[in-house]
This record gives sequence, structure tokens and C-alpha cells, in this order.
Amino acid sequence: MLIEKLTAKISELAKVEFNYSYEKGTENAKALDYECSGIVMDATVLFFEIKNLSTLLKTGKRLTTRIYKMYFHVLREVAKTTGGIFNCYTPESFLLIYPKEQHEVAYAVDVALMTADLFSNKLREIFEQHCHINFSIGIDKGNIMGTKVASEQDFDQIVWIGSTIDKAKAISHECNRPFFVGTSGTVHHHLDEAHRVTTKNILGFKKQIDIWTSVSYQFENVKKHLYQTNLLKSFDE
Repeated sequence: MLIEKLTAKISELAKVEFNYSYEKGTENAKALDYECSGIVMDATVLFFEIKNLSTLLKTGKRLTTRIYKMYFHVLREVAKTTGGIFNCYTPESFLLIYPKEQHEVAYAVDVALMTADLFSNKLREIFEQHCHINFSIGIDKGNIMGTKVASEQDFDQIVWIGSTIDKAKAISHECNRPFFVGTSGTVHHHLDEAHRVTTKNILGFKKQIDIWTSVSYQFENVKKHLYQTNLLKSFDE
């Protein structure tokens, strides 16, 4: 019975036309069904990675789950406050998505820098009562596709797919404290001067210095460059 049921369902999915529409956000996500349909959007993607989750598991599942939920609530509220789309991507990573039609690339980068400040400064003491904070944020922009895999009632349960997400993930893997945030070359290219340089007082003289440091990495067996920074911004600014 199971084999026949699966064969029929998979055969149906393999033959049916995949319908999708280009959207500016997830306002029309309710139109998605449980079959072959999707939405496509141009967006800036923040890939947030909890880098030490596997290490935390050695201390126990309850503590690890507590830490996960702490990260979860912070990031969901950040997305809600800044107009982003929040997604639980894996047990150790989250997506914050900012559609091109609603937010500029620089805006999403600012959100990443402010989010890094939340964890490394504002909320650090609370987190470090339980664990050592270790995270990174990779950023890329491009087309992504979302499709629904949950029930008809769970409209927010969308799976996001795209090389943009994969690249943001790869960039996140390359970033480590104190360089919490990294961007692709595409994202860096779209930043204005105010988001590329900052002014510091060095030996009594004001000097402009680059915010970002170029680093080589491999993506899909091709050498590329990412740009990482230890600059932080505050939501209070």
C-alpha cells in the first residue's frame, strides 16, 4: 500500500507543471499550495549561523534547546522590527530575508551589523550565563524561490531555495570572531561610500579607513572574494 501510494504521488509531482510567480514579498504566500507552486523574489539574504551548536550538545540537549530558543526569539523580533522575512533554515541557522522591492541592500547590511552588536554587546551577558556566544552572518543578494511544504493552515512555513542562500551560507562559514559579518562581492558592490569607509582618529588625525577586508574563499569550486568586517552598529543609533 505504501509503495503504491508513494509511486502515485511522486509520479504526479514529476509530471505536473511547476507554477510560480514573481513577488515583492510574501503577501501572496497564501496562494501557494501543497503541490508544485512557488514564489520568486529578488532579495538580500542574511544567513545567521550558530557556530558552536554541536559543541553545546555535549553539555546536554536541554541547554542546547534553551540557547536555540534564545537565538530564535531575538532574530524573529529583529526581522519583525526591521521588516524582514524570518525563517528557521536548519537547527543551527536562520534566514532574515529583505526583498529588493522593499529594502535596499545597504539597509539589510545595517541590520546585520546591528544584529551582531545585539549578540556581542547588548545581550552578551545574558547569553554567556549559559554559553559562549559564537555566531556569524553571511550576506548575498539575488533571486530566491520559496515553496510551501507544511499544511494549508501553516502559511508561514515556506522553504527557501537558491544559490544566493548557498553563497550566504558559505560566507558565514568563513567568518569568525571578531569578524562576525561578511558579504559577497555583489553585495559589497552595491554599497555606497558611507557603508564602505569610516573615519577614525589615529594619532590625533582623522583618517578614513576601509570598513571591509577582502578574503578569498571557495564557492562551488571557484575562487571568490568575500568582504568581512568587525564593525558593529547599534539599534539605538
